[in-house]
Amino acid sequence: MPTPNSAPPDAVPPRADGRPLARLVSLRWYSIAAMVALAIGAAPALNIDIPAVPILLVASALGAWNALARFVFLARDEPGPWSLLVELIVDLAAWSGVLYLTGGATNPLISLFLPLIAVGAAVLPAVQTWLLAALSISVYSWLWVHHRPLGLADPTRAIDWHLAGMWGTFAVSALVITWYVSRMTATVRARDLALAQARERRLRNERIVAMANLAAGAAHEMGTPLGTMRLILDNLQAQCCDDPETREDINIMGQQIGHCRHILSRLTASGGQARVEAGGALDIARWLDDLVMTIESQRPDASINWADTDHLAGLRMVADQSVTQALHNLINNAITADPDRQATLTAERQGSRVSIHIVDGGPGIPPDVLNALHEAPNRPSQTKDGLGIGLLLSLSAIEAFGGTLHYAPRDGGGTISTITLPLLNT
Repeated sequence: MPTPNSAPPDAVPPRADGRPLARLVSLRWYSIAAMVALAIGAAPALNIDIPAVPILLVASALGAWNALARFVFLARDEPGPWSLLVELIVDLAAWSGVLYLTGGATNPLISLFLPLIAVGAAVLPAVQTWLLAALSISVYSWLWVHHRPLGLADPTRAIDWHLAGMWGTFAVSALVITWYVSRMTATVRARDLALAQARERRLRNERIVAMANLAAGAAHEMGTPLGTMRLILDNLQAQCCDDPETREDINIMGQQIGHCRHILSRLTASGGQARVEAGGALDIARWLDDLVMTIESQRPDASINWADTDHLAGLRMVADQSVTQALHNLINNAITADPDRQATLTAERQGSRVSIHIVDGGPGIPPDVLNALHEAPNRPSQTKDGLGIGLLLSLSAIEAFGGTLHYAPRDGGGTISTITLPLLNT
């Protein structure tokens, strides 16, 4: 049987570009490009004797390692802190080799160790971060003594080139640290938002379960009063058999009592348990036709404008009774809000989803409540008309099948409620 898209909303799928190793791989390509530019462009531009071939070999080795990380390591699970430390040590070793060939600690590019440490502090736990910092200091100290001196064609300009290099290194370091830390901050904020939304959904589900259990108990207790009302109604029907209008009213009352008992039986049977697993494939046009007929039979005073369903022929979706009840509640709300007890129901296909619109001509949802429904849909918003709990339950049922619920004001007054649900086999 087809199943709905019932992945738990609390689960936040990881994004490849949001993982630390993916960022390191992306950043390393710029590092490799800088090494190549140094090897090829520094000698003619600055008139400095630089061993281009060894530097290009270091850049090539780092590029091969980065390709391995891109196509092998990233295909696996996200590495742990020690694996990330190894990746950063590889970068440290590569730049140490370049700096050894270009003046060691006298080269202003040695300050590039700082953004490397900053990146490590952003992605590593404290132990690994301190190890990276200690190793960087040790390498810096070693390069102070051990390095290949730079050959300058004009030694009198050494201080000018050194100051220019310090400025360039500072600019690059500032850009790298800002870019990386801002990306990390954005990821943390997105994670915090996802966690907050997950907590909201969990609290909402707990409220719904509590209400469902309370409703199941109330349904059991209300069985006796409804049975008594049914007996009294049967007696009234026997006594008023000669009055057609009274008999018609009694028949309507009997239908409503039967409808109440049917609802209570469903509540008792469900016992507060989720019924998503019982969902089945529904023909959308037939489903909506049956729902409109049911509502009109329950509310003789209501009128539902329901357009032709030929354009929905063959479209199916997965849903269960909870989704039917959610749409039932929304249509009932629209009818109640409209002074003429009318509502308009339309449906249309939009790609791989179906959109169902319920339009009423009532006073509309107050702006503060409408904003609350969009900004915090997991919290019930109470009004004098009781708007809130029913919409909360409707939203929960619709989201369980991968759908959405949206409200918008209608031109001229009223509200447009839109449900979108995924289609089956499209």
